[in-house]
Amino acid sequence: MKVWNQAPLVRLLIPFLLGILFAVYLPFYISNILFYCSILFCLIAAIVLIPKLNISYRKSFWFGVLINISLFIFAYQLTIYKTQKFSISHFSNSDLGNSILYARLADSYIEKEKSLKAIIEVLAVKETKGWRKCSGKALVYFKTDSSALDLKYGDELLLSVEFKEVVKPQNPGEFNYKRFLSFHHIYHQAYLNSDDCKSLNQNSGNAILKSSIGLRNYLLDVLKQNKLTGDELSVGAALLLGYTDKLDADIISAYSSTGALHVLSVSGLHVAIVYIVFSWLLVFLDKHKNGRIIKAVLLILFLWFYAALTGLSPSVLRAATMFSFIIVAKATNKHTNIYNTLAASALFLLLINPYLIMEVGFQLSYLAVIGIVYIQPKIYEWFELDNWLLDQVWTITAVSIAAQIATFPLGLHYFHQFPNYFLLSNLIVIPVSTLIIYLGIALFSFSTIPLFVKYLAIIFTWLIWFLNASVKWIESLPFSLLQGISISVLETWLLYGLIILFLFYLSNRKYSFLIYSLSFCVVILISQVIEQQIQFNQRKIVVYNIAKTTAIDFVNSKQNILLTDSVFAKNDSRLLFHVKHNWWDLGMNESKIISDNFINNNLYVRNNFIRFFDKRLFVLNKAIQINSTSKMNLDYLIVGNNQKMSIENIRNIFRVKTIIFDSSNSEYRIKQWKAECEELNQEYCSTMDKGALEININ
Repeated sequence: MKVWNQAPLVRLLIPFLLGILFAVYLPFYISNILFYCSILFCLIAAIVLIPKLNISYRKSFWFGVLINISLFIFAYQLTIYKTQKFSISHFSNSDLGNSILYARLADSYIEKEKSLKAIIEVLAVKETKGWRKCSGKALVYFKTDSSALDLKYGDELLLSVEFKEVVKPQNPGEFNYKRFLSFHHIYHQAYLNSDDCKSLNQNSGNAILKSSIGLRNYLLDVLKQNKLTGDELSVGAALLLGYTDKLDADIISAYSSTGALHVLSVSGLHVAIVYIVFSWLLVFLDKHKNGRIIKAVLLILFLWFYAALTGLSPSVLRAATMFSFIIVAKATNKHTNIYNTLAASALFLLLINPYLIMEVGFQLSYLAVIGIVYIQPKIYEWFELDNWLLDQVWTITAVSIAAQIATFPLGLHYFHQFPNYFLLSNLIVIPVSTLIIYLGIALFSFSTIPLFVKYLAIIFTWLIWFLNASVKWIESLPFSLLQGISISVLETWLLYGLIILFLFYLSNRKYSFLIYSLSFCVVILISQVIEQQIQFNQRKIVVYNIAKTTAIDFVNSKQNILLTDSVFAKNDSRLLFHVKHNWWDLGMNESKIISDNFINNNLYVRNNFIRFFDKRLFVLNKAIQINSTSKMNLDYLIVGNNQKMSIENIRNIFRVKTIIFDSSNSEYRIKQWKAECEELNQEYCSTMDKGALEININ
């Protein structure tokens, strides 16, 4: 009870979070909501302000219930209000055919392999009666050319565009990009040619954000001018400025596999270092009469300028907000409870943007801090070391263990992997990245002194090289990464329940908590046993929906064989995005990829003919000659690579129950085939229309 009294904002945060989550997953409009909120507000005000009611509201159970209900409803309605698609001014309420839009570039573009990816903010739509003001954001891909490359944040554009809704995941287990974008209020996308976009040579971007982007680009140029290239440049830019666009897949994979990815996204560590540096530089203000207040204001300005400079990611927002509250408390000589400060920072950020709660970075950063604050001191007490260096090593180790305990269930759920050498990587990454950040600040500060900055840049580059080399070495160690773990949302909650109850047991030594935690453990084990039983009995064929690719999975128990072309088979990133998450969800422990003839006990593949258990298939993706005078009996025919054969010609060769058109065909060709199938009363399925086809075999 004492803990709750010391951190009252934590109690207020819980119903507020529940209100946001309900609005995200069960959104609906509540009529007369302002009327109901007014009644609740009047009731609360009456209880607090009218002495004659003789209600000790501080101890009243019903008063607490009333406060919680009010916070829940307020958070729910705030989230609905902040959801742009519910706004009557949203551009989607206009005809989304070939529209003429007046829009603004809402962020810097990201350069892709064949296009420029950007987010636009729609300002107006041209209708028959003239221009109509509107709102909303959309994702657009510009064709790469000189005019597109000249675009910058805040530029106003005239667009001729046909929007399409962002599609849902097309394959089982695939990342839900549609939901991810919806949490950022983006529901539509479009592809633009050079003729579809005209810059109006006007810029109406936020002045502060525009200045911070300009400064970030200037600092990136400082790094380039000091001969940083390749991985050293991309990692240095990510560490110092939160600029991750140039990080390649191999570097991201290496840092992720070793549990060190957190240093590449600007977070609490970076903000803490900035706070320490500027607090030390402004120490002279402590001697002045109003110096403490001036110092607090300057520190908060510096922190938020740095947050804007690094892109205002959820982790840096959390850190900057929390440090701001701590700075204010110190300046006013107020005692701060860290849990109260965390809750205050979360409430502040969620009031501005309730959808931050759905950001993985936001969730992980708060959990990591809670773990460090609550668990780390208990772990640190296990050993007392007199040696300073060993004590520092143990401190970093305790921090790493605490943060990992607090975040690993969520990490398993989102990323399906666990870095086995996270302790080793953090012992290297945390001190080295701290040195890099200090040197980077010095490099930027003395960039106008060529001789001095030259030697700083050499040390800076060498340290980044050493950091990258260390991470890659740890990744290369045997069993560095436990991959392919798949746990459900329910199992994630159960794991957190187990951890919390066991920590309560260790703190209070009450055996009831141990019994409860063991009960959670039993439920998790039962869930896993049921899941394993289902996986051992599964048999299915999966025809994936992958652009310009034929990919067919044959799943038998916990083994699978993927039949696809050799190009896709060698593309690890596409395999990971489209296929491997499904393998993990299905519990595969033995996977094989083939591109040619193959025979085992259950699968026969020869010259495009396939037999899997009692199912007969044929892949028609090239010109064929069937010598048999009788028709070939098939359960499924997969047609790919824009075959020139008509459906009637296909039926002259095959007697087939269902024809499947995969996504290696063009949309136009599939449309022709579908029309023929309907005319001939032939059963068909198009993965381009319905996503991957899963065929369960009894």
